Amino acid sequence: MKDYRTLALKELLAERVTSLLILLAVILSTMMTAVIGQSAGVLSAMRQQQAIALGGDRYATFVQMDKARLSALQEDDRLSFVGTYVMLGTAELNPSLTLGINEYHEDVAAVYPSLSRVKEGRLPKAPMEIALPEDVLQSLGFEGGLGDNLSLSLSKSLRHGLEISSYDYQAGFVLVGILESSYLNYTGGSVSGIAGQGTAEALLPESYFYYNVDIR
Repeated sequence: MKDYRTLALKELLAERVTSLLILLAVILSTMMTAVIGQSAGVLSAMRQQQAIALGGDRYATFVQMDKARLSALQEDDRLSFVGTYVMLGTAELNPSLTLGINEYHEDVAAVYPSLSRVKEGRLPKAPMEIALPEDVLQSLGFEGGLGDNLSLSLSKSLRHGLEISSYDYQAGFVLVGILESSYLNYTGGSVSGIAGQGTAEALLPESYFYYNVDIR
């Protein structure tokens, strides 16, 4: 009889230990799942921030759009954001690096945060105002400061099917902002400067005035 009691007590104790181990395993599994889920969320957020830093807070950009096509996109309810900018042209800084000047009609700091960090001065607001990265000013050999005039030789391209034409011109700007140098786009061979709204209309012929449209 004692043997049965002893065996029963051992079985009950073993079941209790097993139950505790199962409960502990469930708790640890839940904790690991939560940690993995949180880590996945952090990694996803990091990837998103990296993508924004490299290419801006946008899903895609339509280029060489006229007002009619722009209006169609602005009226599309499926899009949560439609922003526009006009490229004034490009200037070659050296054989491997090109400067592009854009006039943004959107909150450039929100859409392109890495391109619009101001080190000195401010972002352009008026026509013919410009802000350039510090390293670009050094490449241009510019020795002036904020409020000084700066001249650039620019080229604006226009694609007609397979053919490409260009409009080359010289333009004078007033430097109102010095941007922090951003080397993210160096691998692609380009850096960007920002011009004030109204500059493109003042400088570009009508046939070369078109919009680039960011959407998301």
